Amino acid sequence: MHTEHFILGAGGHGKVVLDAYVRNGRTVRLFDNNSSRVGEILLGHAIELQPVLTGSSFYGHLAIGENLTRRRLLATFDNQVLGWFTVIHPHSSVAVSAQVADGCFVAAYAVIGPDAIVGRSTIINHGAIVDHDCRVGECCHIAPNSTLGGGVTLGNEVLIGSGAVILPGICIGDGVRVGAGAVVTRNAPAGAVLVGVPARISL
Repeated sequence: MHTEHFILGAGGHGKVVLDAYVRNGRTVRLFDNNSSRVGEILLGHAIELQPVLTGSSFYGHLAIGENLTRRRLLATFDNQVLGWFTVIHPHSSVAVSAQVADGCFVAAYAVIGPDAIVGRSTIINHGAIVDHDCRVGECCHIAPNSTLGGGVTLGNEVLIGSGAVILPGICIGDGVRVGAGAVVTRNAPAGAVLVGVPARISL
């Protein structure tokens, strides 16, 4: 059976994913659900309207930066595609013993340390560090230049803002949002919003 690969999402994050994916000469189709974008050229690829995927022979990647939207699309399309492919930029560093699940994106200069585990459809953005023995859930976004110290645990759909630091061994619950530049020094319950240095729960 002939199979094809697609990237869904032609916004800013989609551009970053596409750039990483085609660096090794791979071919891919670029889909978006915004009909006004159809025909635009993005890094040499014509944007196509997202087709009906039921019964398709596609492997896909969700290039959507917002965690809950990515989770919703996973649920919608899980049974309509052959699978989700991971995109790892050639200028990133992923330890041999690290595990990166399907549908993830690892951007340029990101680091994933030994024995770290990253759940599916998670974004490790430019220059972010996921140190040794971390456990990162599904549909998380580790924003540019943020750092997870060794042994950090994140639930699902967690957002770690740009430049934030999570100290080693900290556990963070599902759906937590950590503001840019925050330093998290203690465990955080599900759904919390953390800001500041040291980080406090924002009411």
